[in-house]
Amino acid sequence: MAVMKRDVNLGLLLLIVAALLMFSGFTVYYQTTFKNVSKSFEIKLKELEGVSKELESKRGQLNETSVQLQLKKQKEEDLSKKFTDVRSERDQFEVDKKKLEVELASTKGQLAATSAELSNTKSQLAAQVQLAQELNRQVLNLKSDVTKLNKKIDCLKSTAGVSETC
Repeated sequence: MAVMKRDVNLGLLLLIVAALLMFSGFTVYYQTTFKNVSKSFEIKLKELEGVSKELESKRGQLNETSVQLQLKKQKEEDLSKKFTDVRSERDQFEVDKKKLEVELASTKGQLAATSAELSNTKSQLAAQVQLAQELNRQVLNLKSDVTKLNKKIDCLKSTAGVSETC
């Protein structure tokens, strides 16, 4: 029995030592693993902070791009409205131009007719002036003849028709 007692004590001692060694081993293993996990966590945390900063930067760029897009849309709407207004004005100007061209053609026709009428009237006036000058000459000749005849009549009256020298 004594051998057994010794073997049991020795067995228990070996078991306790093995348990302590295993406990120490597991402690070192878990401590190393914890350090690795802790370092990995810190690295991932730093990466996450970097990604967060990059995300904030991209968000700012996205907001700026959104604002620029809104401004561009507004400018496009303004330009579209101006284009529509200018097109309307252009169409109105074309209509006015056509009306003015028709008026111009009509006015040119009237001018040509009036010019022809003026030329005709000028030639008639020239003929009438010439006729008036001819008639004035004839009137002057007739006045001269009348004056001569009146003198002759006066002479004959005064001489009682006897003298032919008058």
